[in-house]
Amino acid sequence: MYKKILALSLIAIGFIFFTGCSQSVVTLNDNTESGYNDSYSYNLLALDDETTPERKIIYKADVSFDVRNLEESSDTLIGLMNSDEWFDEVVMNSTYHYYVIRIKTDRLDDFIESLKDEFTLRSYQLVGTDISLQYQDASNRILSLEAQLARLIELYDQATLSEMIIINEQISDIEVELQELEGTLSQFDSLAEYSEVVLKFYGSSVVSESPFFNRLGNAFLDGWNGLISFFEGFFIVIATIFPFALLIGSIVIVVLVSYRKKIKQKKALKEVASALPEKQ
Repeated sequence: MYKKILALSLIAIGFIFFTGCSQSVVTLNDNTESGYNDSYSYNLLALDDETTPERKIIYKADVSFDVRNLEESSDTLIGLMNSDEWFDEVVMNSTYHYYVIRIKTDRLDDFIESLKDEFTLRSYQLVGTDISLQYQDASNRILSLEAQLARLIELYDQATLSEMIIINEQISDIEVELQELEGTLSQFDSLAEYSEVVLKFYGSSVVSESPFFNRLGNAFLDGWNGLISFFEGFFIVIATIFPFALLIGSIVIVVLVSYRKKIKQKKALKEVASALPEKQ
């Protein structure tokens, strides 16, 4: 009888224990599926936000146009630029203008479209260079160095004289590296904020809607201008060396005249000597 009661009691205690454990597990799973997982997901999102680098892209556009009047085109170009945009390089000649311009990146597309509306497009190329990882690496390095610097400053207050000397050297090295990294970030920011536009204007009276005829006409004019430039250069070279040639030629003529005069004198003396009677 007692054995049956004891067995039933053990079975009841085991059932209660098993039920309590099951409820605990269910409760834990419920928390995991609701609050804990939400918190974990949030932490993952926050981690992604912290580790994903800020997008930094450097754009460079290379564009060329055929224009009828280079001077008017230059004035139009200046009118299309904002006051905070500038020229890095300008090369001009009678048939060709070359510009390197810094244009705000957020209005680069509008600037190119404005040029296309004003002039006849010959070629266009846009290249983007992603420097996000380099920028993030430099930023992380700055944060690390700033933390090291703060720690060194704390240690400096409790350091001995010899330790102070070592800490000062480390602080100086960190400050130099920080300046270099901050300069790199400033350069990256400037390059990303202002895009480089290499712009070429080809001046010609032959400007049509067909790029082929534009190139054909400009090739002929370039060849003609090249021929004229060749003769101009040739005559300039002749004019440059003419004084030297004149001086050298005069000296050569004087030397030749003197030499011939001496030859004639020697010949005359021989003729006189031969005409004299021989002594017996």
